[in-house]
Amino acid sequence: MNGLAPWQRVRDAAARLSPRRRRWERFLHELPLDPSELDPPLAPPGRDDFIICGCPRSGTTLLTAVLFQPPRMVTCMEPWDGMRLPPAELFASLRNEVKATGKLSRGRLDLRELSRSGRVRWCVEDETDTEVSVESPWLLGVKWPGYWRYLGSLPRTRFIICLRDPHEVVASFKTMGGRVGEGVQYDTRFNREMNRELLQATSDPALRRVLLFEYVHKRLIPHLARPEVLVVRYERWFDDREELLGDLTRFLDRRVTAEHVDIHRPESGALSRRDRDLIARYCTTAAPLGYAPN
Repeated sequence: MNGLAPWQRVRDAAARLSPRRRRWERFLHELPLDPSELDPPLAPPGRDDFIICGCPRSGTTLLTAVLFQPPRMVTCMEPWDGMRLPPAELFASLRNEVKATGKLSRGRLDLRELSRSGRVRWCVEDETDTEVSVESPWLLGVKWPGYWRYLGSLPRTRFIICLRDPHEVVASFKTMGGRVGEGVQYDTRFNREMNRELLQATSDPALRRVLLFEYVHKRLIPHLARPEVLVVRYERWFDDREELLGDLTRFLDRRVTAEHVDIHRPESGALSRRDRDLIARYCTTAAPLGYAPN
């Protein structure tokens, strides 16, 4: 058993059988980028560009919404071109689009809903066509959780890394279902090595959800103290928001506010006793990250 509710298993099984799902999986499979195949040295993005990354379900989407503050800052959430183009080319293409059209058509943050209600929602990428006005020099941030893979090859690029309590992250994996509920990521070349290692480690999705958390954070920890890196703990949005906004302001050298975003603490997903035992046993990164493993 994978720990998912019966309705989640039925939903996921039906989705796997649908023609739309098969087209989606083929699209993901054909995305070409694998950072390990890029020739060094890797060209960096511009000095006004930054990357938002971290483990999935750690608050990267919320941070992207908060930092979408034109005309001073624009953020783009998981544009599929980020699985085709290396970072410097991706940032340049997004900047050229905004300059040439006055719009942002890529990314999966529902900017219209954000503007209308402050709600943070996902959307299909080609449905996000939104007018964007900017004033030079403006900052551009791209959010892809897996872009932590570029930490070692972009030493002068600013990264904002999101962290969250492992219990909350694993519970969110479980509630989400789909591939993340199975403890793996999108089936793209970008993620293939990680997915292969996780699938080889165990056939148990409950354990694999914990190992996914471990896989990412073992690779994040060596970079967290770098001056080009800012750590944003998800819990601070609710317990220490003003100080957090101050940290973001200083790091980005732009005043960061959050009045335009509906920020509320979500209900925690349910973890079984076994889920908690697996976290306590296998989550070795919890303590170094400042979280209790029990």
